[in-house]
Amino acid sequence: MNRKSLIMLIAVVLSAQFTQAQDTLHLFGNRNDGSTEAKMPDQQSRNRNEIQTLTGPGSHFGFYFGFTTGYSRIDGYDAVNAGASVALIANHSLAIGFSGKGFVSESFRGDAGSSANYNYAGGYGGLLIEPILFPKRPVHLSFPVLLGAGGVARNRVSGMYHPYDYDDFFIEEAEAFLIAEPGVEIELNVARWLRMGVGISYRIVSSLDSDGFNPAEMDGFNGGLSLKVGLF
Repeated sequence: MNRKSLIMLIAVVLSAQFTQAQDTLHLFGNRNDGSTEAKMPDQQSRNRNEIQTLTGPGSHFGFYFGFTTGYSRIDGYDAVNAGASVALIANHSLAIGFSGKGFVSESFRGDAGSSANYNYAGGYGGLLIEPILFPKRPVHLSFPVLLGAGGVARNRVSGMYHPYDYDDFFIEEAEAFLIAEPGVEIELNVARWLRMGVGISYRIVSSLDSDGFNPAEMDGFNGGLSLKVGLF
């Protein structure tokens, strides 16, 4: 083999090695002009397979102040209630906060032969957990759950002008209880900062003093209207 043929062979081998090195670098995303290509397919797959969290990239946080009013029955008597809540909203789909309600029943006569009138009054509150389904739709569903504690009093009222209007009352009995109140609401997005809803819930009460209080007096459905103002 003469010198000229040897030089040509060496040039071909070096050219092949250089081309192979370029291809190897290209596989790792580096072009020969110094730029970087898009992510490798296996890296994209890893990103898709990662656990997605509420606080991950692109997450959204909002809040609302809510007000409710409704109707219920306590121990078989009509009752009205009103409440308020405040909550943070994660990714439009889960609200977590605090909620509280107060209630008062219509007046009723005491035991047979008694001329005294009585009513029930009290309140409860605690942790609010509220999943929201299809929150960006004009009409959507939410599923609020209240977990907490409260108290109820049986009052003797006097100077009564109306089932809910009287001059004075005297607490005869008072009891504390634990409560769980799951519910469902249909909500309407009136504006970006305003929601209105109608819903029902069910109170499940557990007595803290089983000797003096029948929790079945408090168990029951509650229906009402809600108004929420905030950043959704």
